[in-house]
Amino acid sequence: LKMSSVASEARAKKLFRQTPLIQSDTLSRLAGTPVYLKLDALQNSGSFKDRGMAHLCLELSKKGVTNIISSSGGNAGLAAATVAKQLGLDCTVVVPVTTKQLVVEKLESLGATVQVTGENWNAADAVVKKMVAEDTSTAYIPPYENPLLWTGHSTVIDEIYQELDDAPSTIIVSVGGGGLLCGVLEGLDRLNAKCNVIAAETDGASSFAQAWNSGELVTLAGIDSVATSLGALQVSESAIVRSKSHESKSLGTVTTAICSDAEAVDACLQFARDHRMLVEPACGAALAVLYSDRLRKNVREQGPIVVEVCGGSGVNLDLLQQW
Repeated sequence: LKMSSVASEARAKKLFRQTPLIQSDTLSRLAGTPVYLKLDALQNSGSFKDRGMAHLCLELSKKGVTNIISSSGGNAGLAAATVAKQLGLDCTVVVPVTTKQLVVEKLESLGATVQVTGENWNAADAVVKKMVAEDTSTAYIPPYENPLLWTGHSTVIDEIYQELDDAPSTIIVSVGGGGLLCGVLEGLDRLNAKCNVIAAETDGASSFAQAWNSGELVTLAGIDSVATSLGALQVSESAIVRSKSHESKSLGTVTTAICSDAEAVDACLQFARDHRMLVEPACGAALAVLYSDRLRKNVREQGPIVVEVCGGSGVNLDLLQQW
């Protein structure tokens, strides 16, 4: 397949990377079918979010925006700061008090101004919207709720279909606010590609699964999970709309997989052992779909499976041991 022209300008400026797609011998053996890992943990900021952030921030800069302000539990802020630095934009990131010091230090090292406030992302986001309303020269950068972000994220599908000889039967993706899922579904729709999607969450942050299974948006009372990067109290409505569209067009099924924190962390540890790479428990949720004996029983796919290794910078060896 020829690479899509979507976000081609951001790609040409190297604001995000075409990441490796590798076969995992261990997971292929466990699943009984070829399993490939899309290593978006190798994006410049450490997560897939560079894709959407690159496309969004480039479009804003072309309109004359010089200052951006982001609300983030970490990875969206890191992506915003990373891309802003490349584009010469000023960047402020407002993060909730649950954000790891490791991430705050990384943001500051990228030249971002960091403000810590609010009990969770929703509270931090409310502060950001107030700040933007008071300053017309500043653009609001949401962590997941913007169509330009989703289009940027959809580039992962272009790369997967270009690199794989056999089209994947299933793509496994972690879901927090739903931006990555929206991008994956947009990419599959653009290519008219038939592929099942498994949406992975931890049980303390399962806003998509609860909404998908009940047929309406659900607002969680709080986030009770070490996977703080999945910590949106309500998933994007577009994630539900696009999932329904994917199924109604007979492009494939969208199913949920909910793991425990322990299963997510264990998947991170097994992934580090097998592939020598650290990822957050938020990413471990997707890996747990195949690493966990309990969850793997529900995956009966034949044909290639792709796990979107979305990454995450809020992790180090000490944190993995604590979890």
